[in-house]
Amino acid sequence: MLRALVFGVLALLLGACSRGPDQATLQADLQQRLDQTFGSQVLHVAALQRRGSASDAKAPAGEKRVVVYFDSELEMLRDQDFGAWDSPGVASLVSALGAGPRGLSGVQNGGNRQGDRLEAHGSLIYRQVADGWQAVVPQGFSAPRAPKPGEGGAGSPDEILIAAVGTALKLTPGGTGEPERAIISDELQRSLVNIQGRLGRLHQGYPLAGGAAGGQYARFAVALASLLKDKGIQLLPLTTAGGVVNLQMLRRGDAVLALSQSDAAYLASTGGGPFAAQGPYPQLRALASLYPEPVHVLVRGAAPIRAVADLRGQRVNLGQPGSASRDTALAVLAAHGLQPADLGEAASLDLAQALAAMRDGRLDALMQVIGAPADQIRAASETLDLRLLPLDEQAVRQLVASRPGTFAMPLAAGSYPRQEAAVATLAVSSLLLCEQQFSAAEAEQLVQRLFAPGNRWLEAGSIQGEQLSPANARRGLTVPLHEGALRALDAAANGEGGKG
Repeated sequence: MLRALVFGVLALLLGACSRGPDQATLQADLQQRLDQTFGSQVLHVAALQRRGSASDAKAPAGEKRVVVYFDSELEMLRDQDFGAWDSPGVASLVSALGAGPRGLSGVQNGGNRQGDRLEAHGSLIYRQVADGWQAVVPQGFSAPRAPKPGEGGAGSPDEILIAAVGTALKLTPGGTGEPERAIISDELQRSLVNIQGRLGRLHQGYPLAGGAAGGQYARFAVALASLLKDKGIQLLPLTTAGGVVNLQMLRRGDAVLALSQSDAAYLASTGGGPFAAQGPYPQLRALASLYPEPVHVLVRGAAPIRAVADLRGQRVNLGQPGSASRDTALAVLAAHGLQPADLGEAASLDLAQALAAMRDGRLDALMQVIGAPADQIRAASETLDLRLLPLDEQAVRQLVASRPGTFAMPLAAGSYPRQEAAVATLAVSSLLLCEQQFSAAEAEQLVQRLFAPGNRWLEAGSIQGEQLSPANARRGLTVPLHEGALRALDAAANGEGGKG
């Protein structure tokens, strides 16, 4: 009976293969998408095999859509470094192919050469129109978000902990309502991070202050831990609110390593902005610059908002308190003559919550500093018409001049669905940070491993990891390099790196 049911399901799935465009149309559409992103003389779809289709559960009401899956082989028509910061890279390639990070192979650290072949398992979304099928956007990759405390259900460890704390505090039975639960959950999260850090140090590992669950920092930290584990280095990624909190944790000794933005690192080192109360942090050191993080200002496609200055009176998400992204967003607003009080609402949601609020009409815009293309934004674009706002040229010049760690960087055309032209914006560098007291030998070894040629970042689950290169490792630095990192990067520049 079970076997018959399985065969029946398989038959339905195979039957779905006939839906959507034929293979020739699929190949032509994929080639067009690659040409739009990289230009017409970079990648050629040498072979493509259609692998079936499925109904798109996210299709708008009254619209029939299908997701079409394929295996493809791409030929390099000229040399291309997919890890470059200033041109479409591996993240743009993954987005154009509708592939997950593990669905792409053949990308070479340091650049691909003419004649190289890439293999990809990807997908495109089509909607049915009067004369056939029309490509909409790639299916793309969206990493699952880990549940936050309180989201795991009645019997989850988080719920048990919350109930236990409620009992210990002698709250009324069942009296942990939403406000009480939110407070307990928040404090538990902070305590768990501290416990993780102390246990990590106890076992001679390296607690790394990463980011919010499911975010790019968190995925990079997990990928790095996976790659280093194979080299005998134990890294313990910590879930945090973001770059500002990470720097505070590093200073308190709750973490040995931290990820943060280049502009936030400068403010921490000088005791400016959100770090004014703590004063300067002269012991802060950089191990490397990792990848660029552009400022994204997103509105709905049909909105009359055309410039950042038009956000006055609008409902705008600025990001979570404790995140470096929020601090940068406030600086961008100020450079355009706006303060939070000038907005109709200044929300403090994480990116996933903000995208959901825009979908539901509860927000007009969001601001986020994040590596591009951001998979959460790309995935949201499948069902929501989103548009990027350019930053004013004068505002960008002002920020670059007054806010160390920032630089002008256009978001390349094709980074996101329906983005037909480059968008002027500002970017920062993501930095891996430590303290001066971190031993030179450990810093040198860590940086050597970080840039080892054999690192398979896509397989480890981090698209942004593929943008790492010794050539960009000093770009956007706003604090001194650790002496051990300096030795490793000098060796790499002289052709002596990549050991182990």
